[in-house]
Amino acid sequence: MGRAVLLFLIIASLLFVEPVSVLPVFELYTKTTTGITETLFATFEHVSDVANKEKLVCSSLDTITVQIGNISQRIIQSEQINVIARMLQNLPSAHQLKLKLNDILMKQITLNVYYREMERYLRHIDKYENSALINFAEGVVSGDSNSIPFLMESVYQQVTVPGFFDDFLEGFDVTVGDSVCKGKQSTAQIIHSFMNELLIINLKGYIVTYTSYMIKKLCKIGDFNMELQDLREEFQRRTNNLVATIKPYMERASSALWRCDPQNHVKDETYIEVTNFLHGIILNKVNLDPNERCSEECDVFTYTTKYQCHDNKWCKHQTTCPKIINCLYIDSSMEVCRSEGMFKTNRRYDYVKFGNGRHFGKRKSCSRSRTTGLETYRNWLVYKCSYCYCLCEEGPPFFSERYINMRLTESNKTDNKVMTGLRFVKNRQVIHLQIQEGTLLPYGQIDLDTLRWVPVEDYKVTNSSYHPGKDYYTLKWEERDFDLADIMVKEGSIVTGVAFRKVGTRLHLQVQATPFNFTSGKLRNGFSVLEDDPDIRRKHKFAKQLILDRVDIPIRSDLPSDKFTTNKYVKFANTDYDKDAGQTTIPFFDAQPLESAIPVPLVGVGVFHKGTSGFGGFITPRIFTYNFTKHLGPVFSPDKNGRLRVS
Repeated sequence: MGRAVLLFLIIASLLFVEPVSVLPVFELYTKTTTGITETLFATFEHVSDVANKEKLVCSSLDTITVQIGNISQRIIQSEQINVIARMLQNLPSAHQLKLKLNDILMKQITLNVYYREMERYLRHIDKYENSALINFAEGVVSGDSNSIPFLMESVYQQVTVPGFFDDFLEGFDVTVGDSVCKGKQSTAQIIHSFMNELLIINLKGYIVTYTSYMIKKLCKIGDFNMELQDLREEFQRRTNNLVATIKPYMERASSALWRCDPQNHVKDETYIEVTNFLHGIILNKVNLDPNERCSEECDVFTYTTKYQCHDNKWCKHQTTCPKIINCLYIDSSMEVCRSEGMFKTNRRYDYVKFGNGRHFGKRKSCSRSRTTGLETYRNWLVYKCSYCYCLCEEGPPFFSERYINMRLTESNKTDNKVMTGLRFVKNRQVIHLQIQEGTLLPYGQIDLDTLRWVPVEDYKVTNSSYHPGKDYYTLKWEERDFDLADIMVKEGSIVTGVAFRKVGTRLHLQVQATPFNFTSGKLRNGFSVLEDDPDIRRKHKFAKQLILDRVDIPIRSDLPSDKFTTNKYVKFANTDYDKDAGQTTIPFFDAQPLESAIPVPLVGVGVFHKGTSGFGGFITPRIFTYNFTKHLGPVFSPDKNGRLRVS
């Protein structure tokens, strides 16, 4: 009989060792629990020889500890940090949930001490005296406040009490604080990981307690059959109740994920800007008037594509402007600090100081060679030729960086790869939405070794093979609207690509959706579709504009973004004249890589605006992670005799 049971143990171990590399944590937990419960109970129900039992129990439990290690490693993935400890790092320091989680963490640490001690005894059981083993077992099941049954019940009561997960959702609210984007997991993912961690705590406690009773039984201290049966039933009850308690909160939790503001802004790493599109420009009325007179006021010149440069040294020093918009008169005299060069600074002026005391741009020193004084003068002794402050839409393609890629960017579906991340990048003057891809595995898992950022298309807008409106979008004064919206794919599909398309005068996001089989992890090639917001036509007609009025350069803000806007549209515009001399195009693009700490397939992609009052803010991507809630169910179900078995 001993050999037959040993063979059963080896087969059972193989059954739940081999497939685990492709199972998600919950499935892995269920499968491992199957192996543990069936293996242990088969051993002790069928082996009568005590010596044989000791060898078989130690062999099977040693294998089990390896499986639990596999599950724990799956939960933390590449970040070698405990799930609860990671949540504590990212929670606001004053939040009441922090105290509760810290208490659970302390109990988990105590449990892990017992667990490691159990592992040591099992691996070297022949070297320990019976008295040492008995002392360990008595400490585990003693019933005091540090015993495993007490710790397990305490953790269970803490997380199942009404209100605990309401505090949890509040603490990880994506619209309040930065706990979610710091942790690089959506709220739904955080709850999922926490549930997995609680299940591991429950499983470890069960194994340590079970082992302790077995040690006492093998040392002939008692029979403990009833205690073992109660332990098993309690373990099954807690497991099912934990899943049932947490599942509704996972359904309610947001699956959105984005990046918080970085600690320090770095151009083209944390943000991207549209350059040389709209600039404040100073021109004299005589050069704006087709009759070369100064009879009209500055505000008459609201839109013109022509101006001339007469015998006036000032305009000859400036880069020409093909389109002039919304001119204003400010004062009769001014001192202008010209920038070091538009190709170097993407500005025409650093600042402008007017005779009436008004100041455009930040006050700073300016070299004499770049300082120019301008004053109103008389034309034909009748007209005052004043200098106007206008807006210039800059011109040549080689000069400006105001192009947005419209070509589809997709994962390699032939190799079963899906989108897992997103970021804005700029390449050869063109702003792209770059995607991260990874190979999809069964049960919604991603092969971490295949993750990579897909290189963006390398083309120039000056190449005649690429066409405006089809391959790329050109921002113009008349067409500079950007839709802020989230696009979700239909049930049973995941995101495999992104693109922009023009809807009316606005640039609008699209996502490529591809159906897949959750169990096999296979994409249905040939069934991909580009999906829009289903209400896009209605929204295009009735959507409200996000007004960015009198705003400064976004990276000048000392405060983190606290205003988040979606379901509107925003116009690219110039910064405020007083704050920046109108020399910068806002908003900027958030260029930080957006990826989940535990990569999963995506069910949606969006772009929204984040910022603070008085600043231009950032157009920011966000992703919506796959929610595994619908795949959760009871781990144990009653059999025909009413006993709970693994479902």
